[in-house]
Amino acid sequence: MKSITILCEHLDYGGIERYISLLCKMLEQDYDINLIVKYKFNKKPAFKFSNGINMEFMCDGNPYDTSAKLLFKNKKYFKLIKELIRRNKIKLIARNRLISKIKKINTNFCITTRVSQNEIVSKYLKNKSTIKIATEHNFHNNDEKYINRFINSVNTFDYVVHCTKELYEFYKPKINGPKNILIHNPIEIKNCEKSELTTKNIISVGRLSEEKGFLDLIDVMYIINKLDSKVKLTICGDGYEREKIEKKIKELKVKNIKMTGFLNSKELEKEYLNSSVYVMPSKSEAFGLVLLEAMDYGLPCVSFDSASGARELLKNDVGILIKNRDKNLMAKEITDLINDKNKLKQYQNKSLKQVQNYSIENIKKEWLKILE
Repeated sequence: MKSITILCEHLDYGGIERYISLLCKMLEQDYDINLIVKYKFNKKPAFKFSNGINMEFMCDGNPYDTSAKLLFKNKKYFKLIKELIRRNKIKLIARNRLISKIKKINTNFCITTRVSQNEIVSKYLKNKSTIKIATEHNFHNNDEKYINRFINSVNTFDYVVHCTKELYEFYKPKINGPKNILIHNPIEIKNCEKSELTTKNIISVGRLSEEKGFLDLIDVMYIINKLDSKVKLTICGDGYEREKIEKKIKELKVKNIKMTGFLNSKELEKEYLNSSVYVMPSKSEAFGLVLLEAMDYGLPCVSFDSASGARELLKNDVGILIKNRDKNLMAKEITDLINDKNKLKQYQNKSLKQVQNYSIENIKKEWLKILE
């Protein structure tokens, strides 16, 4: 049986980490899979992996948590210095161990998931028989520095896999050497219960970070309060912007918002089934697996078109795309949609049809073209 090594930053909550878990599920029956994970944040991964997946963690500890910001805010400078030293130590240990591990890779394929991994693999993976595959999950936002860094990082690779057509068409003329491939991210179709679309609940799921746009969603909900006081919003997820979001809710006195923090799959399923519309407020989103997850539960989707993934998944009126991050228009579209049962059902049918295109079975066929 052929073998695959997949490089991971960590296995906590995140879009890339969800993708890695689905990639493993998709390929584990046909390949021996080894995960090299840079950091171990928690005892267990956030997403499910079978016992057949071998995991090697380079270092325990989280160098990205919010403790440093809190220490700086509270003027605890001595503790801040100790915390920064701790983080740098973790990063150095993890990097050195990762380099050592990459030098010894002897599998048929090596798959990377971040630009920093591309750079290390390019420099240190010496086994010429190992086929190197870079997967790109980050939308560039026309950042020339990042674009050039990514292009340079994949020069020695055999393939570059882009998760959206937009990324594929952007990079294909710019990358010479590796073969550019378009393979969408997969979703596990659960054949689950579908939302009955009977509530006035909207839902949004994701990491509470700046690029996810949840602060703008609070403004949208403020407007919705005036249009229909019965509409409720549930935000599922956690992150460093939670305090800012809660503060804004209080300042604007926005009603009918529930913040759940991170939920397990069963808890999240309950929230999806109790909702009638999914909303994505992201400023940037290369793909957006969470949109597909919402579609699998039969939810109509509304998103700002600033998210590249939403532009692809919701095009051709599969969902509602809001141009120019127009909060007033998003509020009106959500309110009109949630009060129109026929329209809700039409968009539910579109969601259920669209999600089938991204099933593990369909996406696996594309991966096997380069792995066999």
